[in-house]
Amino acid sequence: MKFALVLALFVLGFAQVNVTSNQQGTSGGVKYELWMSGSGSGCWCYIKGQGCAFHGHWSNCGDYLCRAGNGGSTLTYAYTKTGSGGGYSFIGVYGWTTNPLVEFYIVDDWFSGGGNSGGSQKGSFSQDDATYNIFEHTQTNQPSIQGTATFEQFFSIRQGQRTSGSINVQAHFDKWNSLGMKMGSIYEAKALVEAGGGSGEIDYTSCSI
Repeated sequence: MKFALVLALFVLGFAQVNVTSNQQGTSGGVKYELWMSGSGSGCWCYIKGQGCAFHGHWSNCGDYLCRAGNGGSTLTYAYTKTGSGGGYSFIGVYGWTTNPLVEFYIVDDWFSGGGNSGGSQKGSFSQDDATYNIFEHTQTNQPSIQGTATFEQFFSIRQGQRTSGSINVQAHFDKWNSLGMKMGSIYEAKALVEAGGGSGEIDYTSCSI
């Protein structure tokens, strides 16, 4: 009976995987990646295989990023979170472009002390019933999808946190472009939690992008 249930889940595309080290792959047709700079205890990301839903857990993992999704113009999500995210943290949409190499964030939520890009503000705009402040920051000789590199980071950070809703991803891309923040070819756009230390967890009850 148990075997039949597992087989049914795979047939339906609900493949699940528990990731405990730096790894990328595909589960239930959804791409995922776990990356962390440390190796503390309890550093894992459980991919549920239901859209981009996942359960992330970290404890002194250094810079911890768990993300899932296949890219798209809209992220719809709901989750619960507990604990802390260290010196910085971001929850929302995350990705990269190539030619030029750009790391981007659309941030709807964070843990205490997080939500700060450390960059220079380029502007702001109203979207999805909120105001997002836009920042740009240069990363010099830092880890990237192309190894150690120098690249720009783009941020849209929501004024007022939330743990459920929808993000119009394309609207942020368009606004960045209008401000001269040029992106390249999309490499990825996924639902993300990033924590710069601390101990905490996040559990997406629903997620699609």
